Amino acid sequence: MVNKKPLDPKESPAAFCGAQMRAKREEAGLTLDVLGMRVFTGPSYLAQLERAERKLQPDLGRLLDKEFNTGTFFHDLAWAIKRASRHAEYFAQVAELEKVAESILEYSSVVVPGMMQTEGYARAVIEAANPFGPADRVNELVSARMERAHRFRETGRPWYWAVLPEAVIRSQFGGPAVMREQLLHLATAMQEQRAMIQIFPLASPVPSPLTETLRIMDFPDAPPIVYFETSYAGTLIDDPTIIAKQRRAYDWQRAAALSPDASLDLIESVAKDLNEP
Repeated sequence: MVNKKPLDPKESPAAFCGAQMRAKREEAGLTLDVLGMRVFTGPSYLAQLERAERKLQPDLGRLLDKEFNTGTFFHDLAWAIKRASRHAEYFAQVAELEKVAESILEYSSVVVPGMMQTEGYARAVIEAANPFGPADRVNELVSARMERAHRFRETGRPWYWAVLPEAVIRSQFGGPAVMREQLLHLATAMQEQRAMIQIFPLASPVPSPLTETLRIMDFPDAPPIVYFETSYAGTLIDDPTIIAKQRRAYDWQRAAALSPDASLDLIESVAKDLNEP
């Protein structure tokens, strides 16, 4: 079976959880399809949990406890996994979804998106968001963000498209040298066709319809999800009506932005200006 990936429960909390889920399901004589119907979850998602490719969420953990008569074991385990995440708590689930997304459409209103950040830029952004945070926690957040960026560079997945207001590339998080490195990194990703980036110009006569930081994630075997983020909170939405409206707004944003070629020229021009005395 495709789901029969060998697991070492000692490898990680997610692997321990996956092994326990598989053991309880097989002990109950349930297939993934039957268990999925009982806990209102798709079988492919359950399979990913059992293979430790996704992390269990508390709401599903509660349903599994009810199905397997395990008290609060899976619910408590889900919370322990969530709190052990190296990402900000509100972003932990998004980071897991990102690993299995087929494509991501993103609009970031203030900073370069995390997947496209250099280490210097990421550190400047994280320190700005956590001015009194302990150094070890800042280092942990920077490391986790760089892991996401490295995985994206190495695998070429997911297919990625971002729209950024011109103000984002003209800001100087971390100073001119850090920002120049960040802009050249964006330019390289575009030139290597690893990402599509468009700039929404400051001189646009029409205001942007998007005021939040927005991410639309599509999956090969599951419905799309929209994610909104503010400075210290994030919200996942799976309502098809809202997703359709946000997708239309994003399409408008792409149509009103500079073309990819013109966007690349602008990014390189701003980077060059930062290099001049």
